[in-house]
Amino acid sequence: MSDKIRFGTSGWRGIIADDFTFHMVRIVAQAISNYLKGRKEKPRVVVGHDTRFMAENFSKIVVEVLLGNDIEVYLCEKPSPTPVISHFIISNDLDGGINLTASHNPPEYLGIKFSPENGAPAPPEVTKEIEKEIEKVLQENDVRMVEITEGIRKELFEMVNPFPSYVEYLRERIDFDEIKRSNLKVAVDLMYGTAIGILDVILKELTEKPHIFHGYRDPYFGGYRPEPDETRMRDLGAIVRKEGLDCGVAVDGDADRFGIVDDEGNFIAPNEFIGMVAHHLYSTKNLKGPSVRSIATSHLLDSVARNFGFDVLETPVGFKFIGEIFLRERIVVGGEESGGLTIQSHLPEKDGILADLLALEMISLSGEKLSEMRRKMEEKYGKFYNIRIDVELKSREDLERYMEKFKGLESAGEFAGLKIREKKEIDGIQYIFDEENTWLLIRPSGTEPVARIYIESSNETIFDNMLKEVKKFG
Repeated sequence: MSDKIRFGTSGWRGIIADDFTFHMVRIVAQAISNYLKGRKEKPRVVVGHDTRFMAENFSKIVVEVLLGNDIEVYLCEKPSPTPVISHFIISNDLDGGINLTASHNPPEYLGIKFSPENGAPAPPEVTKEIEKEIEKVLQENDVRMVEITEGIRKELFEMVNPFPSYVEYLRERIDFDEIKRSNLKVAVDLMYGTAIGILDVILKELTEKPHIFHGYRDPYFGGYRPEPDETRMRDLGAIVRKEGLDCGVAVDGDADRFGIVDDEGNFIAPNEFIGMVAHHLYSTKNLKGPSVRSIATSHLLDSVARNFGFDVLETPVGFKFIGEIFLRERIVVGGEESGGLTIQSHLPEKDGILADLLALEMISLSGEKLSEMRRKMEEKYGKFYNIRIDVELKSREDLERYMEKFKGLESAGEFAGLKIREKKEIDGIQYIFDEENTWLLIRPSGTEPVARIYIESSNETIFDNMLKEVKKFG
């Protein structure tokens, strides 16, 4: 049974009533309790949840287990975004946070995400310790629980509203006054998620009658994944075009990922927006320092940072790795192609609400439309062509064989007529080619027999040729 409980890049996720059950949640909560108690005699922890089916019920189970282990618990009184949980941990000097969320996964999923005392996603060394504790709990069948009323009696339990302090924290990082003066017209898709009550409230304060969509709870998320990707953002783009708005913004289910459409209703891919934010922070706000991205993220960020005399650090896929560097270095931007972003002096966690507000700040401080900024970025840094392809295979064995095909490229020394300059194995296999800003990455999914292939080049013809060659590997 324990093989079902593995902490991936964002914790443990499962299908409700299949592997994600009250029984399994008790086990994981006890394992986290053991981990916390092994580090401190009287830990203090915040617990939150998203808007999914029975999320409150599962969060109550977690609270009862924590209280049964004499751990002080702060329970969020309403569905709360992942970055809000992160901020609450840091601002209250807590020992960790547990968030019941499956982020952007389909509606039938729920998950448990643990963040340690620094507010970042738990790194591998922490999740491995928790997995060891899970094994022990399963073997010993030792789960300790008490009712919340008992926790109140022992003064170990408190309901909290983490929203106000988080919003004040944002005011220190985003120029709310300048946005308000600009009288922007925006649309927002809250995707039935945890940003309800925060992002919509902020936009009502800062902008002129924002168009708000899906600003109510629906555990089915309208029948879709709560993910602000290009497909889901098309309707918002159409509204922006029809109403003549300045932009459209969105977040995913737990508000850690962002989605942006410009004033022409066109989707701005995270790869591009991360570069735009970097240019804004280096030039307009005069921030100093390196930036960091995952190995699967566009090298546009590298071009921007180099233009201002700074390096870009590279990590495996997963924001927990970016969070680790954030805690060590004074980075300007940390980003990943799947829609994760943080900035200097913010949180070691991705924040979709922050990203959306940065789009508004960029418009306000520059006096330019997002579409104009995009054109100027392309003129200065060139155009970057990139794509991610997911190749679904039948088994893990098939996946390994598929990966072997790409390993063989090194001996050939070339791919699609391009000479291989460097091979990296930070996460999967990446080939860097002689052609500027041209690379190929293939990495296996950690949870299913899927190969993820990433291609990028600043030369459209080369990009097209690489794409054709990759398809031959099927």
